[in-house]
Amino acid sequence: ATDQGSEAEQLAQLQNFMDIIRVGLAGNLSDFSFVGSDGTMVSGSDVLYNGSPAGYTADPQEQIVYVSKHDNETLFDIIQYKAPLETSTAVRARMQTLGNSLVMFSQGVPFFQAGDDLLRSKSLDRNSYNSGDWFNRLDFTYQSNNWGVGLPPAGDNQSMWSTMQPLLANPDLAPTPEDIAFARDTFRELLQIRSGSPLFRLQTAAQVQDRLQFHNVGDMQIPGLIVLSISDLTGEDIDPNFDMVVVLFNATPDEMGFTDTGVTNLPFSLHPVQQNSVDGVVQTAAFEAASGTFTVPAWTTAVFVLPQGSVVPTTSTEDTEIEVEPVEEAAEEVAEPAEESAEAEAAEDAPHSEAETVEDAPGTAWGIWLGAIGGGFLLALIVAWLSRRKRPGQ
Repeated sequence: ATDQGSEAEQLAQLQNFMDIIRVGLAGNLSDFSFVGSDGTMVSGSDVLYNGSPAGYTADPQEQIVYVSKHDNETLFDIIQYKAPLETSTAVRARMQTLGNSLVMFSQGVPFFQAGDDLLRSKSLDRNSYNSGDWFNRLDFTYQSNNWGVGLPPAGDNQSMWSTMQPLLANPDLAPTPEDIAFARDTFRELLQIRSGSPLFRLQTAAQVQDRLQFHNVGDMQIPGLIVLSISDLTGEDIDPNFDMVVVLFNATPDEMGFTDTGVTNLPFSLHPVQQNSVDGVVQTAAFEAASGTFTVPAWTTAVFVLPQGSVVPTTSTEDTEIEVEPVEEAAEEVAEPAEESAEAEAAEDAPHSEAETVEDAPGTAWGIWLGAIGGGFLLALIVAWLSRRKRPGQ
């Protein structure tokens, strides 16, 4: 086991990781300002990643955002390293979708390695350019993800062989075809949501600053929960369907609730794509209008939408206040989910039930995964989701 420091040190590191991710979600803009984890206003360039400014762009389109690429481990393989050994493959698939959602819902240009949607594994090979098809294989029958095909070539991997071997040999860590189908289908849903709203594709730094806001911030924030809203109530009306979207990323093993009294009595609903998701768990995400409370299941990203015309925007271009219009049954359905591409296969697999995907998630408050990347291009994801207390044996 590694020494991860005191509980206070772990919490401080976790909060820094969360601020790094917030900067990435906002296009890695150097001048984007928000309330940092210490409770003060900070800019993207004030947040540090390995000693350097996390925010470095002047325009969101300068950011190429990713969680995995040809160098280093695939997203699935880094989860295999980071997640507690007892984590089920169904939960690992949820972690994969959660990681992909951070890329999909970031401002800027999303970049995905081939197979990010299929739990692609290179059997922990961190530098596979010369490893041949054996370690680089992609299975488009969706029956295997290439996990556990052997120890990867010595090269950059030999120093980790002793750690890799028991993981690769463990049959409980091999995902099922159902896990692979879940990752594939939820990835397609994320694509539908992003492509369906210009709010996820803002064009300028000014638009990002004026429209995107983070909640659950400051030194009293809920660890492991990132909440952002993107408004269409300021400036030009760019989304014909929604006045606002709210995205909650819950990277914890517990259901989370988040209350914002500024949105009480507004007719937010779960995004239509997620209402009809193959994921039975995300369908349980909910909004209680009377209290302004969003509820999100464990290991889940939930997107809530406010239908066009639900509120009256103020004339201010910043810090828009929301006034509720007397809406008739405001729940007239907004847009139906976009049709899947003709090339996409219809999902034949039954949705993962809530019990199947979450019940065997580790119950202690521990920390997961999602490794930091960067190399000049990307936002960082959480390297180790640090716990308030260490697991037995650590």
